[in-house]
Amino acid sequence: MSTEKLQTENASVTRDNHRRIRVIALIDGFNLYHALDRFEGGLDEADRARYQKYKWLCLTSLAKRFIASQTEELVSVEYFTTLPTWDEAKRLRHETFVSAQRYMGVHVTLGEFKKKAVLCRARCRQDFEINVEKRTDVNIALAIFDHAERYDKLLVLTADSDQVPAIELLRRLHPQKKVAVVIPIGRSAKELKKACGGNAYKITEDHLSQCQLPNPIPIFKDGRQVALIVKPTTWT
Repeated sequence: MSTEKLQTENASVTRDNHRRIRVIALIDGFNLYHALDRFEGGLDEADRARYQKYKWLCLTSLAKRFIASQTEELVSVEYFTTLPTWDEAKRLRHETFVSAQRYMGVHVTLGEFKKKAVLCRARCRQDFEINVEKRTDVNIALAIFDHAERYDKLLVLTADSDQVPAIELLRRLHPQKKVAVVIPIGRSAKELKKACGGNAYKITEDHLSQCQLPNPIPIFKDGRQVALIVKPTTWT
């Protein structure tokens, strides 16, 4: 073998050995939101609202807290959520948050809400309608496999055990891939942790406080500031 060819092969091996582990984060938006909106372990209503002040969260910065900077590379943050259509104020606040995430490079997949008739279990025994989120769980499960060629390690941010079958199938079909659950603050996810082979991270209040978006976020086009994305005033 020629010296030149040997050097080329050695360089190729070196590049392969030093290639960073590609990481993709899949974020269950409403699972994360409800963990921030209401801390079930709170002693009173004020305590249960303790994490609401962290809703203006930078999802990219948060995901980076759970990768090894020297050996891993965050290649994509995928955010799955749904816009509430029955409340204009809530919809506008959530659209603002989604716009901020998109501007920060997050890819957003939207589901939808549908009406569902349920029976009142109190004395009235009447049917009434509630809004039920649809497609998010399925969209996340599909993304686990749709993006499989793009990652070596998968972070799934949720406490929803509905993702257990998809994660178990991923580990059977792609045993070489790593997968870990990132558990929202105040939640537990024993089934998900087991499905991930014990690989789990826990979001802490320090993570939340250190990963807030700037407010406002200046929007630039062609080198000029053209707009601002402003944190909803009720998220204080």
